[in-house]
Amino acid sequence: MKRRMDAKRMIGVAFVLAAASGGCGDRDAKLTQLPAAEGKATTADALTVSAATVTRQAIVRSVVANGTTEPARVAAIGPQMTGRIGAILVKEGDRVKAGAALVRLDSSEATLRVAQTAAGAAQSKAQYELARAEYERLAPLLERGTVTAQQLQRLAAQRDALKSATDSAQVMQSDAARMQGNTTIKAPFGGIVSKVPMEVGEIATMVPASVLLRLVDLSGVDVRVQVHERELNRVSIGDQIEAKFPSSNQTALGQVTFISPEIDPRTRNAEVVTRIPNADGALRAGMFAEISIKPKTSPNSLVVPSSAVAGTGDERYVFVIAGDVVKRQKVRVAPIDSKTVEVLEGIGEGQDVVREGLGRLSDGTRVKIEAASAVAPEEQKPAAAPVHEPEAPPAPAAKLPATPATKAKGK
Repeated sequence: MKRRMDAKRMIGVAFVLAAASGGCGDRDAKLTQLPAAEGKATTADALTVSAATVTRQAIVRSVVANGTTEPARVAAIGPQMTGRIGAILVKEGDRVKAGAALVRLDSSEATLRVAQTAAGAAQSKAQYELARAEYERLAPLLERGTVTAQQLQRLAAQRDALKSATDSAQVMQSDAARMQGNTTIKAPFGGIVSKVPMEVGEIATMVPASVLLRLVDLSGVDVRVQVHERELNRVSIGDQIEAKFPSSNQTALGQVTFISPEIDPRTRNAEVVTRIPNADGALRAGMFAEISIKPKTSPNSLVVPSSAVAGTGDERYVFVIAGDVVKRQKVRVAPIDSKTVEVLEGIGEGQDVVREGLGRLSDGTRVKIEAASAVAPEEQKPAAAPVHEPEAPPAPAAKLPATPATKAKGK
């Protein structure tokens, strides 16, 4: 009995020692293994990004500005002499041709003056003709001694004086006729009467100048816009423009007619005048217009995708790829279309920038560039089927050393 108990104790001790040795082995194996994340730290920290290269292209980028339409010509018409308004021949909204009568002043005084000057001119001319004839009649008598040289000289002086008086009278007559003509105010150009501020019977004066009516020419409209000096070298007289009028949903074409030679030192802008034909009269003066100036030629410019640029206003930036990190770089850009922008300064041709997803980046972020193109589906090779190795036969159980108890049991 005692032998059996000793055998059981020895078997229990053996099992305990075996379990203890297995547990220690597992613990040592775990201690020697590195954490999976630690072994892959560098790869996990680098963000995958797509790159875009700054290239130089020939582009046509519009210069955009806003303005207000103005009549091609406008005149505040006043009198050329002081007088009472006798008749207004047009009303507001009338279309008139160049030279058409618009207003007539009272011409009674002017007509009387014309008659007076005409009479004076006729009298002076008659006296001059008489003096000239007298001189020509007596001049031959000088050789015969019938008339002295002194008498002939006196006749010549009278003739010349009357000639000057006749010329002066004719000038006065012409001036009176001109003043009479000025009593009728005529249109200097064809257009529309937009305003008639005075009434019949009022006195129109030259000083201060009275405005009898306002005449506008809407056969074309002008839009004056302000263009920054950085854009002026891209604008030329004759460039085509496209004008959009949001209020009426209209679009019209025109061209640049004037570029100011002066730049405002406060705003750094210069005035550019554009002319838009308006033969059908669809456009009115005072309309808000969005002007897009389309240069005839544009130099080769640096371009990048618009998705590669972040920020607003003057605080625009890109992330330049430098090795395995990105550097935040401030740039100045101008839009070309919805997908592309022109780089005006900040980066150069050939540099690589992050194409998209800039919100997750900061200066110094580690990155890796994604492959230029993915492998086509037909080029992908099917994955190899797993090979199943035959299972090894189980290892024979380890035999325990014989003990007195087992020997006794065998017996």
